[in-house]
Amino acid sequence: MNNYDVTTRPVMEDDTPITVSIAISLYHILDTRWRDEYLTWNASEFGSVQSIRLPANKIWTPDLVISNYADENFNDRMITNVIVDNKGNVLWMVPALVKTYCTLNVQYFPFDLQSCEIIFISWTYSGFELNIIYNESMANTVYYNPDNQEWFVENITSHRNVKKYACCEEPYPDVTFTINMKRRSQFYVFNMIYPCVLIYLISYLGFFLPVESGEKVNLEITILLALVVFLLMVAETMPPTPDAIPVLGMFYGATMMMVSIALLMAVIVTNLYLRRDTHQKLPAFLRRLLKTLGTRSLRNMNKLTKLELKELQSDCNGDVDTNKFNADDMSIDSDDLTDYDYMACQGHFSCFKKTRRRYDSDWQILAKCVDNVLFWSYVVISVLVFFPIFSQLLNR
Repeated sequence: MNNYDVTTRPVMEDDTPITVSIAISLYHILDTRWRDEYLTWNASEFGSVQSIRLPANKIWTPDLVISNYADENFNDRMITNVIVDNKGNVLWMVPALVKTYCTLNVQYFPFDLQSCEIIFISWTYSGFELNIIYNESMANTVYYNPDNQEWFVENITSHRNVKKYACCEEPYPDVTFTINMKRRSQFYVFNMIYPCVLIYLISYLGFFLPVESGEKVNLEITILLALVVFLLMVAETMPPTPDAIPVLGMFYGATMMMVSIALLMAVIVTNLYLRRDTHQKLPAFLRRLLKTLGTRSLRNMNKLTKLELKELQSDCNGDVDTNKFNADDMSIDSDDLTDYDYMACQGHFSCFKKTRRRYDSDWQILAKCVDNVLFWSYVVISVLVFFPIFSQLLNR
C-alpha cells in the first residue's frame, strides 16, 4: 500500500474500463463491487490470507452519485471498510439513507401504487473508463421492515441505460432501480372513507323525517358541515399535485354535492308544507300535477275533497252580509246582526273553517308527495354520480 494512489483508477492499462457492479437492498445498504488490479496478491505467500478489510478512504472508490437525489448530505455517507480479496475484487457495502425525488400519482389515493426511481451515475468518468452494471444476483431483493404502516414494497426492478450527450462522444451509462410500492389503505378506509359513507347514508334519513317536525333542513346542514371538516382532513393528508384529482377527493366532492341537493330538497318540501299557514288554495297546475302522479295519498286527497265539498255545499248555502263578520280571525259583531243573519254567519264560519282545512290538507299532501318523488330522484342521482367514481377505481 506504500505506492498506492487513491486518486488513480486501479488498472494496469489506461484504456481498460473498470466494471462497477451495483445493487441495492431496501434496508439502507448500498452494495458496490469492482475489481482493483493494484490490490492483488498470492495468498500462499501471505499465510493463505484471501481477504482483508481496509478503510474506504484509503483506496480508490467509484464516484457514484444519485442523479435524482434530494438530500444534499448524501455524499457525506458513513466511512466504512471495504472487503478486498486476493484477486482484487472489492466489496463496499455502504449503509445509506437515500432521499430522491419521486413523482407521485395520487389519482387513486388511498389505493394508489407508486414507483420511485433511484438513478446511479458516475460523476466524472465516462463509459469508456467506468462501466456501471447492476448485480443480477441481488435483483429484486427486498429487505424491508414489514411493520411499516404506510407502504408495502412489492418489488424492486433494475435496468441499465446508456446515454450520449451532444457535448461528448463518450457514452455515459447509468443504473436505475425502480421501487414499486403499494400504500396500506386500512388506516384511510376506517378513518376517512368509512365515516364519509356513514354520514352520506345518514342524509337519506332526512327524507324519512316527518315534514312537520321541521328538522329535515337542520339535519342536512349538520351533515354538510361534518363533510367540510372531513374534506379539510383529506386535503391535509394528500400531497398537492396538479396532475389528477384523487378519487377520494372526487368522492368527498360528490358526497358534498349530494348532501347539498338533499338540503335543497328539504327546503323545497318544508316550504311547501308551511304554505298551509297562508290558507291559500292549491294552484290548478299543481293539482293537475298531483293527479298525474296518481299516488295513494292523492287518491285519499280526492276522496277527502269530495266529502268536504258536500259538507261545504250544505254549510255555505244562504245569503248573508259578509261585511258583518271577519273571516280572518273568525269573529262576529253580534250587535249588528239579526238572529237570521247570526245563524247564517255561523254557517259561513263553518264553511270558511272547512275550506281552510281543505286547503291546508292539500298543501300537506302536496309536500309529502313531493318529498316522496324527491327521495327517489335523490336515489337515481346518487347512482349516476357515484357509479363513474367507483368504476374508475375498479378499472384502474
